[in-house]
Amino acid sequence: MLRHGRGLAPKDSPLNLQDVLASPEYRDLGTPTVSEGDVAPDFELPLLDGGGTVHLGTLLRDRPVALVFGSYT
Repeated sequence: MLRHGRGLAPKDSPLNLQDVLASPEYRDLGTPTVSEGDVAPDFELPLLDGGGTVHLGTLLRDRPVALVFGSYT
């Protein structure tokens, strides 16, 4: 269910769905900034066990890395 308006958003949320969809940052998400074959930008993600974070650059030093986006189930 999509959240419409401030009524269904968390009380401390400064934005509603229309605010997000209208923002330039959201619209830019649909515009690729890397192409096939480009080196991926470094990024940091939390570890699943909650024990810190991992950087893509750190993983790339040890071995090749495959990034999978979307559902694979």
